[in-house]
Amino acid sequence: MDSVWPVVLAIVPSIGVGFLLYKVLKAILEGDRNERLAHARWEASQSTNAAPATGWAAADDADVGAGPGHAPR
Repeated sequence: MDSVWPVVLAIVPSIGVGFLLYKVLKAILEGDRNERLAHARWEASQSTNAAPATGWAAADDADVGAGPGHAPR
C-alpha cells in the first residue's frame, strides 16, 4: 500500500490540470456558440428591417434627384 500513494500523488495534479483545461475549453466553445447564435439573430433582424434595395445599385436604379429640370430615366 505504501507504493500506491506516490503514484496517486503523481497523477492527481495531472487530473486537476486536465479538469481545468476541460472547463476552460467548454466555456470557450459555449461562448463561441452563443456569440454565433446572437450574431445570426442580429443579422436576421437587420435583414428584415433593411430597405429592400440599398447601395450603389439601388441609387442607379432609382430616380434619385428627379425634380424640376431633371428628366426621369
